[in-house]
Order: sequence, then C-alpha cells, then structure tokens
Amino acid sequence: MTLFRSQSIQTTVFLAMSAMTAFSSSLQAQGLKLIWADEFDGTTLDLNSWEYQTGNGSAYGLPSGWGNNELQYYTNFNSNVSVSDGTLKIVAREQSFGGLPFTSGRIRTKGMRDFLYGRFEGRMIIPSTSGVWPAFWMLPTDSPYGGWASSGEIDIMESVNAATTIFGTIHHGAPWPNNQANGATVDNGTNFSQDFHEYAVEWDPDEIRWYLDGQQFHSVTSDQWFSSLGEGNVQAPFNVPFHILLNIAVGGNFPGNPDGSAVYPQTLEVDYVRVYERVQTPFGGSAHPIPGVIEAEDFDFGTNGQSYQDCDTTNNGGDYRDTGVDIQAATESGFNVGWICEGEWIEYTTLVESAGEYQIDALVASQTTGGSFHIEVEGMDLTGSISVPVTNGWQNWETTSSTINLEAGEQVIRFVNDSSSSQEYNFNSLTFTQTGGCSLADVAEPYGSLNFFDVSAFLSLLNSNDSLADINGDGQFNFFDVSGYLSLFAQGCP
Repeated sequence: MTLFRSQSIQTTVFLAMSAMTAFSSSLQAQGLKLIWADEFDGTTLDLNSWEYQTGNGSAYGLPSGWGNNELQYYTNFNSNVSVSDGTLKIVAREQSFGGLPFTSGRIRTKGMRDFLYGRFEGRMIIPSTSGVWPAFWMLPTDSPYGGWASSGEIDIMESVNAATTIFGTIHHGAPWPNNQANGATVDNGTNFSQDFHEYAVEWDPDEIRWYLDGQQFHSVTSDQWFSSLGEGNVQAPFNVPFHILLNIAVGGNFPGNPDGSAVYPQTLEVDYVRVYERVQTPFGGSAHPIPGVIEAEDFDFGTNGQSYQDCDTTNNGGDYRDTGVDIQAATESGFNVGWICEGEWIEYTTLVESAGEYQIDALVASQTTGGSFHIEVEGMDLTGSISVPVTNGWQNWETTSSTINLEAGEQVIRFVNDSSSSQEYNFNSLTFTQTGGCSLADVAEPYGSLNFFDVSAFLSLLNSNDSLADINGDGQFNFFDVSGYLSLFAQGCP
C-alpha cells in the first residue's frame, strides 16, 4: 500500500506458476519458527496486537486522501472492521462519511507487534471491482531514514480493480518524489477473489523474497535497494523493525476511481496472519557427527551474519543451495565453497561423540596464493591458523591438517577465513578423526580397537545412509564406501 506511489514500478508478468521456484512445505526444515500469529478466532479485533487508523490521512501528517487521492474515510466501525467465524473482515462501503464517498478499514500492529526479519504470511480472499485496492504490507516503525520512501516499504500483497493480478513490491531510495521501487506481478489467470490464497514474504538482512501459495515469484537483494539517508549501510532501509498493515483503499492514483461497473461493498477476508523468525538449524535437520566428514556446502540454515558471513548476497558458483555463500560443483566430493573473501566464516552444528583430541583434515585448493583459516567454538580459536597450500589449480585438491580439542556433545563449530584480500582458495570438506584411537573404521564401542563389531556397525550405518558410512565423501552409499572402509579396517589402529 503505497504513499505517493511512483508509476515507474518495474514489473515482471509471470504467466505460469509452474515455472516458479518450489517452496518447501516444511518451514521448520527451513529454520523458521512461529513467533506470533493472529488466527482471528475470537469475536473482536485483538487490540493488544492491532490498532485502527482512522480518518482521511491528515491526522497522520498526510494530505487528505492518504497521499494518494483516495476516496475512503477509514473508521473503527464494526461495519468496516469485524472478526467472526474465524476470519477478519475489512469492508469497503459506498457510504458518505467525513466528507468522502466511501468508508473502509485500516489496521496496523505498530508499537505492539514490530518485527525485524522473518517470514510474514497471510491467507485471505481479496475483493474485486473497479477502484478497489486491498493491501497486506509493512512500514518501518520509527522511520530512522527519513520520509517515504527513503525509510522503506514492503508490500507483501496488493491488487487493484479486478482481482486477477497480484503485486509484490518494495519502495526505497530517496524521499518522494525521488523514490524508487522494485516489484513483480503474478497474472496467471486466477481470480483471487474466489478463494483463499496465501501471500508471504521472507525478509532476510540481504534479500527479500515473495511467495504466492508457497511458490516464489520475486526476490530483491540488498545490492538492488538503498536509502539515500542510509549513510553507506548497504542493508538500509530494510534493517530496522517494521510493522504490519491491512486495509482496503478505494480509488486514488494506483487503481483509479470506481467507474460505472463498480459494485460495493467489497470485503478483504483474512483467515490468519503469521510471523516466523529464522533460527539457526543444522542443514538436513541433524547435527554433523564427529568423528566424521563435514562437507563444506552443508553449513547450517540461517541468514548472513547468523550461520555464515559472506561478502555478497549472490551464490557466485550457482550450485547446490539458494544462499549467499558461493558454492560450485567440485571434481571431488560433490561441491566446494569458493570465492572466499577476507573475514568470511561458515558454521556447522556438530555432535561430538566423545571429548578429546581430533585430527582435522581439510580438503582445499588454491590456484596461486594459498591462504589460511582456523576453527573456533563459541568465539574461541581452537586450532590456531591452518595454512592452505598453493595447489596450482582451483580443483587440484590437497589435504592440510591440524588438531583440535573438543568437548563431547552438540556444539557449533565455525570455519573462519584468516586470509588477506589478495589470497584465494576453495574449501571442500573437513574430516575429523579422534587421535590416539583408530581411524574412521572404529565405529563401535569399545573404541580403540577394530573387530567384528566395527564391521557390523559400519554395515548398519551404510544401510541407513548415515554420513559416517560415506567413506569417500561423495554423498553416495555403495560398494566404493565398503571398499574404502575395508581398506581403513585393514590398516588397523595406530
């Protein structure tokens, strides 16, 4: 819902939703945790979460018509905003009030439910007629970057007139009239006024993504937005708390005014609004076992600055995961992390089987410069700097080794690049082997010796596709792992 909407919105029409990127149905698997929801199960609006905005806009410092020459007067009347039968109803009516020809409803969570990052979703039926303008959107709570739109706006869902096109947009840049917008539309032949549909955005520090019924249809990264008052902060203005708004406007700059075909009243019916925060969770849902192999690309779910620190928002390798970390196909062990910048790090949730000293074998490659890294836990450097050799090729893999003392149990280890900006290397995997015991063949208690029980335990691990049985680290569980295991077993204990 735009104040002083620019007509220069760049849109992309998506005609086939089947071509969209599929969104996982398991939000938990994506590291998302529900932190607030309104299911509208009561009989009145929850005023601990929502407040009415009323009037013609002048009480909020806007020209009459809410800055867009709109025709509605917002009220707190039950005829315009009500809760019943498990849904919220916002109703626009052709009804003169306050000097305007229509009444409607507009509510917001400002000061009560303010959020910084997460997934924001609502399931709703939207209205459809000439001049109608429903919106599910977000504004900054304190606007530290000045007036609209240098302070930002996130439009999760907008529609105008016939409910056949869905808009998803951000507004940013400089204060009006020098504002900017980046958005996309979905126009796939669906009449969105006929049934409930789910509209959502996922807002991370360096990317915002839009979804319709679980299908992504647009994304914007922080190198595509800015605030002229952001003082060089590349994440501004979308790095401060925002609040949620729901409303129906009538007429104005975006939809135009109702014509002779218009039919009112019109209702925006909302089944729920839900907010999730992104939490750091292990990739694949389970901690990496130690001893064992950790593939570089299987770092934890989370955002930039949470489970990893990357110097840009793009996966320059273009493989394996939709992430800012740069992942490419490798000649060994599937994939590697590359394009490693100064100061970058990646985290892995691990489950250490027993406390003690472990040997770390890192598979690395560097064309000409080499580099260095260290491993830390809870901010403590546990290895000191580990040198990455020059291997004379980005896919010429060599092993560099060190030792680390680990406590038993679950813990997050961080791989930290110590190299300067002039040094570059690729990182493929980490192998942890407990020293003073046996090799990776020692998978059954009592540890420190190899016998029939180790072979039996390995075969069970192989049968269950456990990562400990992936001896050659290629992600497959087959004869080659059996052969590798038997080779390790034949070497015996040190």
